[in-house]
Amino acid sequence: MGKAEKSKSNSTTVQWAIPTILLMIFLVFTLINYNKTMQENARNKALDRVSRQAVSIAGYYKGLYEGTVNVTDAIADYLMDEEDIFGEKAVKLLKLVDDHSGLIDAYIIKTNGNAVDSYGQRYGKIDIYEDIKSVLATRDGALSIIDNKGRPVLVVSSPIRTEEDWRGNVVLVYKADRISKLMDSTAYCYALVFSNGIVGEIYGGEKQSLLKLGDDLNETLLKVVFEDGSASSFMKSMQSGRSGTVHVVTSNGTGAYLCHQPIGRSGASVLVLVQDNQINLSILEENQDTRSMIMKVLFSIGVFVALIIIIYIINRVSFTKESMELQNKAETDLLTELLNKISTENKIKEYLEGEGRDKTSMMCVLDIDNFKKINDTMGHAFGDEVLATLGKRIRTEFRVTDIIGRTGGDEFIIFLKDLKDDNVIEREAGRVAGFFKDFTVGTYTKYSPTASIGAAIYSRDGRDYESLYKAADAALYKAKKRGKNQLAFFSETTDADVLAAERGKTDNDDEDM
Repeated sequence: MGKAEKSKSNSTTVQWAIPTILLMIFLVFTLINYNKTMQENARNKALDRVSRQAVSIAGYYKGLYEGTVNVTDAIADYLMDEEDIFGEKAVKLLKLVDDHSGLIDAYIIKTNGNAVDSYGQRYGKIDIYEDIKSVLATRDGALSIIDNKGRPVLVVSSPIRTEEDWRGNVVLVYKADRISKLMDSTAYCYALVFSNGIVGEIYGGEKQSLLKLGDDLNETLLKVVFEDGSASSFMKSMQSGRSGTVHVVTSNGTGAYLCHQPIGRSGASVLVLVQDNQINLSILEENQDTRSMIMKVLFSIGVFVALIIIIYIINRVSFTKESMELQNKAETDLLTELLNKISTENKIKEYLEGEGRDKTSMMCVLDIDNFKKINDTMGHAFGDEVLATLGKRIRTEFRVTDIIGRTGGDEFIIFLKDLKDDNVIEREAGRVAGFFKDFTVGTYTKYSPTASIGAAIYSRDGRDYESLYKAADAALYKAKKRGKNQLAFFSETTDADVLAAERGKTDNDDEDM
């Protein structure tokens, strides 16, 4: 196949291959971006679930505390008109509430700090007085979650007062360890953090190492790296009663999300810790169908690309095979199935300019004796049979690496490569000359044609195709002059032989025309 057809085929291949490749790249990047978007959405959903759980826990606490405030306010309103707030009626009412509300302690505390509990026991100052002094200091009442002897407790205070007189406070103390009763899963870590930053209750997340019961959250957060913000801004957000979520990296390289939610006006917060691997697990579960779909699409794209590659390879093989067949036809003489004149010349030139540049080779120019007479007496069909039989036989006589071609009507070239020394040259020349001793043509009529052969040695007799051919042609003239049916070397010729060969006007040449 010519260069124009090959270029056209390559151009056609590029025209459909480039858009297909671009389409595949676009689809792959689209799927990658889609997967990233779905993962981000799944991450946001997972964090939203964590936030909702924190809100739910905080809401439960808030509802519990607000109910407690209402009970405390009712007792304070009742005692407001009592003459003695430490009297028998007051103690009985406190005892009734204590028995039916699951309290830890219940007190009536006067403004001077003296107190009485639900059992009538009187105190100069109760044990938790210093911890709840801020609660008692407000005339409007307050609630707080504090750390009382290693356990989180809810302290609710309501003032016993009139417009003119503030007589004291009703103080109820509840357990605050409600998280473990609210949660069914330990996958996440849930903590109750007091207003002073102490972790008062912790539940779940056994494998996490960041939050520990009784730790100061301020100090704990100084040991981690915040992706956005800092430990101080996180604590300020908690203490101001706001909610939020941040991502941190612990000292051992573990990533985690911290979500905090305030518990009403108590000053405490619910803190939820979720490690990255737990979020990633939620993302995997959330995107299972999406991943399956993407894998199917990518598999389909892979199959499609593989089919394109296979088709391309098949086309290239077919194209190469067809191209080689066409090239062989273009290079081959149809009658003898040897190389034609142009191909013979080109291949010899390529060899001499390449791998054969520094090697000894021999060119033999062969001319059938009296070929014109064969055509005239036995017919052109028989002449063609002589040429065809010669081409078939001569191919089997020499190496496949040697170059053999028909360069004229009855002229052939045999180019023998890489001859090591003079002995090999003599031997190969003998093979060429002896080829016609047993050469016969014809089925019914046997005929034994002969040939005159001129031989030239590269690089002794010529250093390129043209000079080597002239030398072999001059040797051919010498062989004919000596009586035909023999081989002559260029080294045996004279200047007169060279000139005569160039003129091509000898009687023997006229006879062979």
